[in-house]
Amino acid sequence: MRKIKTLTSLILAVCVLALVPAINAKASATVYTYTLEIKSGSYEFPRTQDAYLPDKTVTDLGLSKPSDIFITEDDIMYICDSGNNRVLLYDIKKDEAVGEIKGKPLKTPMGVFVTADGTVYVADNGAKAILKYSRDHEFIEQFGRPSEPSFSDTNFDPIKIAVDNAGNMYIVGEGVYNGIIQLAPTGEFLGYFAVNRTRLSFSQMLQKVLFTRDQLENLSMTVPTTFSNIYVDKDGIVYSTSMSAEENSLKKHNTSGGNMFKGGIVGWNDMTDVTVDKNGIIYVSSQRGYIEIYSKDGEFIFEFGSFLTGTDIAGLFTSLPTVAVSTNGYIWAADGDKGYLQSFKPTDYANMIYSAMGLYETGRYEESLTAWSEVLRLNQMSVLAHNGVGKALFHAQRYEESLEHFEVAENRTYFSEAFWEVRNGVIQKALPFVFLSIILLIVISLVVKRIDRKGVIRAKRSAIGNKLLDIPVLGDVLYMFRVARHPNDRYYDVRVGNVRYFEQKKGLGHGKATVIGATIIYILAFITYMVYRTGKGFIYQYVSVEDMDIAGTVAGFFVLIGLFIICNWLVTSINDGDGNLKTVYMLPAYALAPLMIGMLLIVVLSYSMTYNESFILTIILIVSIIWSVVNLFCGLMNVHDYTFKETVKSIIMTVFFMIVAMIIALIITIMVEQLLNFITSVGRELVLNVI
Repeated sequence: MRKIKTLTSLILAVCVLALVPAINAKASATVYTYTLEIKSGSYEFPRTQDAYLPDKTVTDLGLSKPSDIFITEDDIMYICDSGNNRVLLYDIKKDEAVGEIKGKPLKTPMGVFVTADGTVYVADNGAKAILKYSRDHEFIEQFGRPSEPSFSDTNFDPIKIAVDNAGNMYIVGEGVYNGIIQLAPTGEFLGYFAVNRTRLSFSQMLQKVLFTRDQLENLSMTVPTTFSNIYVDKDGIVYSTSMSAEENSLKKHNTSGGNMFKGGIVGWNDMTDVTVDKNGIIYVSSQRGYIEIYSKDGEFIFEFGSFLTGTDIAGLFTSLPTVAVSTNGYIWAADGDKGYLQSFKPTDYANMIYSAMGLYETGRYEESLTAWSEVLRLNQMSVLAHNGVGKALFHAQRYEESLEHFEVAENRTYFSEAFWEVRNGVIQKALPFVFLSIILLIVISLVVKRIDRKGVIRAKRSAIGNKLLDIPVLGDVLYMFRVARHPNDRYYDVRVGNVRYFEQKKGLGHGKATVIGATIIYILAFITYMVYRTGKGFIYQYVSVEDMDIAGTVAGFFVLIGLFIICNWLVTSINDGDGNLKTVYMLPAYALAPLMIGMLLIVVLSYSMTYNESFILTIILIVSIIWSVVNLFCGLMNVHDYTFKETVKSIIMTVFFMIVAMIIALIITIMVEQLLNFITSVGRELVLNVI
């Protein structure tokens, strides 16, 4: 029996030892990596291959509330150990602490920066000063609150510091809304380097327009968001993070302080730190415990990490105030609450992406294409990879092949440029045939005019048009084109209900406005609108059909038209308008011809135009809308026998009653939902407690 127990114990021990590597391997995959996908203009972050895996977890340094870290080129990490009032030095290669700065007593160090020559700058919030140390960590000097009058009564409580190659200091001050404080090497105040813009909500904008000066003074002041961190790379470029709007949380500043990331970046509104490696890759930490990585142009590459409290798991943070990168590409971060350091090693997948980016940036496009194709093989839906392949093909002048990848990545800017090149080649090939066709048409036109001196052909053509107008329903629909050309005359016909006698004598046909014709036009207008919404070329089609609320679109289209008809009829009935419900029903329909033509023309042209010609489509849309609005205005004025002023008044009242009707409908809907929820809750209580 004892032998059996011994044998069983040995077997269990062997099994446990065999499982240890598997357990460790699983533990290393605690941090998930997410990439970016763009669908119909909205961002999604699906999980992708692991880009970084947890490596070292350093817990024996006795850190308390670490707030900032900086890694030098010889892999010495400077750690702002705020809770212990010190700056600790940690040698990454030796995996041990190698000293601390003691040259000047520190109170609450919250930011540290080391220049290329080894000079150390510490933002000491407790001392309200910037402390400067030599390469050997001997105290040099202290920069306190600037004395210049232009600094006025601004607080000087530095929390972060960065220094450019000329020795100019960029300081993030606690509670400073004016921007990043810039000091000269001597400590002289140079001004505010950059400032976040104030963003007003809709209600705040209304208050600013409607409230009096006294009322505005009683409101709380709207101030810009403050910066959370700052960094200067080896080329002297300044980067900053903010707890602000998502697209402006990370900025790359030019020399005047402006943001070089035009249009913003894909990011979050809780960024805490930023650093840049030797290749220009940007690493950002967020309060949520995630680390985001961007290209030098601000293109989102991937993010990893997670927010976790109450459990100690490698790679997951309860607070993530800072991030840095060592010379071998490992990412280091500090947990601000638990006081430990965590490193992450890049996987082959991440290195493959960085290699492909580096090849592209150095102009080695064919090699870059090979590298990006390998990345794409690993992740077929990677926006980054499709962009990389597309750009490599574009610069290799393989424009037509690049279009497919730009379309998958929804990169409309590069798609437009590649399409321009493709279109230019097609035009150059087709140009001789186009000129020959134009010449041929001119010759045919001249020949026809010479043969048809008596106008027989023209008469037959007019007769065919009149016969079409004589077809009861078709003629009633085509009548909208006559309204578009002569709205005043045609709407007078709508008012009296017939085509003028002299026009019948001229053989202009018997088409007229009818309820059936108007109904068909409404249906055609809706079809045209849906084609416009869903059928444009890729460059101008921002929302795919599957992401549209078709039911809401249908309801919205017909409800708005119905509201306009009913409200206008009620308003004009009160104000002695001559039009009845039937004529008011027909008015909008017969005014829609220019808008319908404009939308169809935009759809057709969108397949042959780039972003450079987008203004043409905008002009077409504006002109068609104005034309239809003018037609409708003429119709209201003629049908109701109003003056210009009376027509404007009736339109304003119609719009007002439409808004009131929608608000009432919304209130009723909410009340009905609450009533149903109440009845449902009462029913559940009865079932559970009574029955």
